Amino acid sequence: VPLPAVALTYLAPPISSPDADVLRVAQSILSSGESSRLYQSLVYTQQLAAEAFASASLRQDPGYFAFGAILASDKKVEDAERALLAEIKKMQNAPVTKAELEKAINQLVADQLRERETNSGKAFAIGSAAVLMGDARRVNTDISRLQAVTAADIQRVMKKYFTDANRVVITYHAEAQKPAAATGGEQKDGSR
Repeated sequence: VPLPAVALTYLAPPISSPDADVLRVAQSILSSGESSRLYQSLVYTQQLAAEAFASASLRQDPGYFAFGAILASDKKVEDAERALLAEIKKMQNAPVTKAELEKAINQLVADQLRERETNSGKAFAIGSAAVLMGDARRVNTDISRLQAVTAADIQRVMKKYFTDANRVVITYHAEAQKPAAATGGEQKDGSR
């Protein structure tokens, strides 16, 4: 039986956008490790979720940015949704800390350097820059673009993309918690 879960998804810009690097840093602050904002709030402090995450799916065309939580036992989807929205509002209304920003950028830079230690990693980075961003030379500025992200950039991007009008909410309820209309009935042939 799947656990109840909630996902908030937002339309995101293409990976070639100047905001893409900012979204990657925001994702790291939100969900990279046990010290991340979503883990600390939803899993550790509020104990609403067994797992909480943020994921930036940045592509050649516009992609999406998702926030999600897999609920802890006997917790309500609506409470987890409100908690995710509260974390988004916090980042919209106040700058992230210097420590959070530095940690996120250092992790992302280390990941990129590690990926480029092999010839195939270097080729993949160049190919991705050429295909996804339209310019293979952008591979030379990946790290400096990440290092240039500021707390003000994150706050600006959080306000720009994470709006009510740009959000789709997906909920998964435990069978016992599903609204009557969502349980679905059997058809005459016995299928659902």
